[in-house]
Amino acid sequence: KVSGDFGYGDSYGGDEGLPFFKNYFAGGVSSVRGYEIRSLGPRDSNFNPLGGASRILTNASLLLPIPGSTAKDKRFALFIDGGQVYGPNQSIELSEMRYSAGIGFNWLSPMGPLAISYAKPLNSRIGDETESIQFNIGRVFD
Repeated sequence: KVSGDFGYGDSYGGDEGLPFFKNYFAGGVSSVRGYEIRSLGPRDSNFNPLGGASRILTNASLLLPIPGSTAKDKRFALFIDGGQVYGPNQSIELSEMRYSAGIGFNWLSPMGPLAISYAKPLNSRIGDETESIQFNIGRVFD
């Protein structure tokens, strides 16, 4: 499975930009695994993520059945994720993209979808917040 997402937002009728709650974010189990949730992109003076006006996400996954099992509610995934968030006055530079690769396990449990992944950032930089093991309930990325 291969997927991608591009988002861009801007205000009209002025130059105020987007309200902070409309900003794009990336990082974490639902976007770029191996990086902490919402950690990619612009930051404030206290190093808190600000989000941005545009975002690029990419994903390639190889979905695999559990060896020896006929269950269709469980599967493994080998994946490569990529993404970045850019500020409102920042040009989109593909060289700023962050990438990760790893393995995941997804289960459509009676309580809802469960996912756990182990990811290794491939090109993290100083200051990036990484997180190798991530767990998610309710939404499976692959």
